Amino acid sequence: MSAVQKIADTLEREGQKTLAFFEDLSDDQWATQVYSDGDRWTVHHLLAHFTEVEGSIAKLIRRIVGGDPGVPEDFDIDRWNARYTMEMSAHDRDYLLAEFASRRAATVAMVRGFSEADLAASGRHPFLGQAQVKDMLKLMYVHLMQHQRDIRNVLDR
Repeated sequence: MSAVQKIADTLEREGQKTLAFFEDLSDDQWATQVYSDGDRWTVHHLLAHFTEVEGSIAKLIRRIVGGDPGVPEDFDIDRWNARYTMEMSAHDRDYLLAEFASRRAATVAMVRGFSEADLAASGRHPFLGQAQVKDMLKLMYVHLMQHQRDIRNVLDR
């Protein structure tokens, strides 16, 4: 199996797991505060964050594959997340679930169209710094898994 196919398949599979995770939550769990620092995100905010990142990082990756250097060195990821997560969180969960599914499908389709050389393209990522596209794509599912672990830990208390 090629690296392109493996990454695309993993993104697709993990996207489905993420959707199932959020769809299984009860109404009262959506308002549960997950983080106590910073913006004090709830479960709803985290789905909004996932949805926003799914679109913005895919756009960044497309630009990097096209030769763009990526985000500027002084990019403030915390300011970005605060602003755009709050904007996205204005939507209800049904919208967010559908939008995440749509954006993840678009990401998977984008990756399936990549070559091995595209995966090796390098640019500046907001969290990773200078990195290859393959590592940025892997972070797209690892990032979700980490936040979902945090949600589970809070809900299990």
